[in-house]
Amino acid sequence: MERIIFHVDVNNAFLSWTALYLLEHGYDIDIRTIPSVIGGDEKERHGIVVAKSPVAKKMGVKSAEPIFQAKKKCPDLKVYPANREWYQIESKKFKDYLKQYSPDVEEFSIDECFIEYTPNKKMYGD
Repeated sequence: MERIIFHVDVNNAFLSWTALYLLEHGYDIDIRTIPSVIGGDEKERHGIVVAKSPVAKKMGVKSAEPIFQAKKKCPDLKVYPANREWYQIESKKFKDYLKQYSPDVEEFSIDECFIEYTPNKKMYGD
């Protein structure tokens, strides 16, 4: 049987995980539904877009571009700082979830894994 390996990547992980954190801590806006980005501190000259919401993406905001350029495309853009400790917690949950389906999970980055599906094909099909 030919091996089947999935590449699993959390879409806009840092923005999605930040949105969950904010909602769980009483924030009343889901930042995935507004023009928003996770980015560095512009004042410290670390102001690049790390992750963007779908709304910001539709307005032409791109990952790794300077925030000042993103704000030219999207004047109402909200910038949220990274929360690395939270991302580590969410990354572990993500990887533990994948390990429920296969013991063969290879971590590629904080939000990406490869998962061996071949043994599960008999159970779940194509």
